[in-house]
Amino acid sequence: MDDTEAQHGERATGAPRALPRVLTAPVAALRGALHGARHAYELYHPPQSRVGRTPENKGLPMRRMRVTTTLDGLALEAWVVPGDGPHTVVICHGVERSKSSTLSHIEMLHRAGYHVVAYDMRNHGESGGDRRFTRMARRYTSDLRDVLREVAADPEVGGGGLAVLGFSFSAWPSLQVLSVADAPALSAVICDSGPMHDIPAGLAGFAELRRGGLPEHLRRRAAFTAYRRVFRTLAFHMLAVRNWPPDMAGVPTRLMFVAGAEDPVVSAAQVGKVARALPGAHLWVAPTAMHMNAIRFDRQEYRTQVLDFLADAFTAGAGTSPPRDRHHHQRTEADA
Repeated sequence: MDDTEAQHGERATGAPRALPRVLTAPVAALRGALHGARHAYELYHPPQSRVGRTPENKGLPMRRMRVTTTLDGLALEAWVVPGDGPHTVVICHGVERSKSSTLSHIEMLHRAGYHVVAYDMRNHGESGGDRRFTRMARRYTSDLRDVLREVAADPEVGGGGLAVLGFSFSAWPSLQVLSVADAPALSAVICDSGPMHDIPAGLAGFAELRRGGLPEHLRRRAAFTAYRRVFRTLAFHMLAVRNWPPDMAGVPTRLMFVAGAEDPVVSAAQVGKVARALPGAHLWVAPTAMHMNAIRFDRQEYRTQVLDFLADAFTAGAGTSPPRDRHHHQRTEADA
């Protein structure tokens, strides 16, 4: 075979080798897109697991509360841990978790004398599930409003001021409930490890964090690029957050944000941008904490920061008699 024939042979055999790569790239992208869509849905509808440890495992008094959602009649399951009172803190856990993940916070707040109510969000823990694809922010915010109304009416824990402690994802409804006209007034809202200021960028970062747990073929460039794009776009569309950051002008509720300096999920910079957009908000960056674990990594300072903030807010009485003109900027549930 001469040189010309050899070169021709290389070209002839080289084309078939390249052809599979041309054909497999679209297939890989399609697989990545399908997995991205599935994981976006599962972000708000995770596989439900049985709730584990309860306050009773920590020697705390406890009774159960069930709240029926006004939007669609779902049952939200809650723990009521009565304290010395009179004030109550309602705890909202992070996405893909349950109220069991907040046991350390329940114990801290109870030991400080507060009543504590921790509930499972819809599609989580022991609470009922939906199959909704849209307006998830509205649904979670409406649910929190329902829980707050049930707590405010409870004869044991509803006699004093109310505060909310929300983690990561639940920081969104924790803030947005302040703009729902028929929600009980709150003395304080504490947002731990959230929310993010740039929501699409934060969701893309969340996809990056999941990359290592994906099957090897989905971690490759074509597949993962499609996965990340679809996950970010669909998760943002399903959340449907409006008016972000929210307008808090005229709202007397005290606001505190806790960010982990080492948080790889929602950075301290993202949380800080939200805090700076809300007049009077207090920001504390836990120096060694990551995501939702400042109570472990910076335990003593976390306790001091949170409990001092709550004591000041309840002493000030913000939220017990809200000025009637604050409703000029509020929206009804139909607008949420």
